[in-house]
Amino acid sequence: MSENGSEEGQTKSVTIRQGGAESVVAEEVTIRQGGAGRVQADRVDVKQGGIVLARAREVNVTAGALGAVMAGEADLQLSAASAVVAREARADQAAVGVVVAETARVKDSAVGFVVAREIQGENVRVLFGPQAAFAFGASFALTLWLLRLLRRR
Repeated sequence: MSENGSEEGQTKSVTIRQGGAESVVAEEVTIRQGGAGRVQADRVDVKQGGIVLARAREVNVTAGALGAVMAGEADLQLSAASAVVAREARADQAAVGVVVAETARVKDSAVGFVVAREIQGENVRVLFGPQAAFAFGASFALTLWLLRLLRRR
């Protein structure tokens, strides 16, 4: 343990304001009008910023963007994300490409694919529901199979 109470090599708290970082490992990470490539932390809080890849127990994003997030709890408000993998995912006025969660709570948002054990939604636009996702997957597999046949000739 180091003097600040964290494991050796890990900072307790990092704040990025109007700047950026390639990679951050800390207990708590706060980003305000900035960004980071990779963040690994216990808790991540982003306001008007972005992260390419975030891994944390808890991620809160307001008016920001995420490439991908893996978290115990992910909360997006007025934000966008390509992929969210979480035990509990919440999106309010957000746009998310793919959500994979045990529980997904979505309000006033657009989502591409949702894979969840429990989904609670209000005014949600899902681009691919179960039937559309199945049809898309089957047509994609058929297309790949046909291309493979044509390539052999």
